[in-house]
Amino acid sequence: MTTSAPTTSTSSDFLPTVRNIDEARDICGDFASVLTVGPHRSEVSDFCHPNHKIVTFDDITVSYAGYQAPTFDHVCEFVEWGTGRPDLLVHCHAGMSRSTSAAWGIAIANGFDPQEAYDHLKLNHPIVRHRTWNPQADVATYLKRRAFIPNELVLKHLEKFFGFRSGTLRDIAINGSASAPQDR
Repeated sequence: MTTSAPTTSTSSDFLPTVRNIDEARDICGDFASVLTVGPHRSEVSDFCHPNHKIVTFDDITVSYAGYQAPTFDHVCEFVEWGTGRPDLLVHCHAGMSRSTSAAWGIAIANGFDPQEAYDHLKLNHPIVRHRTWNPQADVATYLKRRAFIPNELVLKHLEKFFGFRSGTLRDIAINGSASAPQDR
């Protein structure tokens, strides 16, 4: 089971929605545009969305053995494509790293302050049901917000793209949400 936290009163149609590949497959038709960051075209060919951009790279910070780290060109491509698109769904495989960093960059390009964008995206990140072994069946599951761990190399490229001081976005990602002390 996956649900979203309620949208805050200051949210906007220009704040992307982040999901994993399976969730995106189920709901992509509900969005004006879809951005795939990471998965290959063959993995999302069944989306059949008229406004679907695919930018393929792996969730790593250094290219090796056939795996492709995100490049500055990848970041430019998805930010420029996503900027100004309302009702945008952004997904990767797990909905935790590539998609969160891409959505964050697009939100900044759409006029959100970096900390504000981080806070809103994290607040709106899916809540998922986790199962844990416990002899008492009524305590076997619990709800927890999905991990929100933007890809560090994508953040480095976003800092360059926006002309931010090196480490600006990475510091926010490390320190967490200004409105949620438990993230620190």
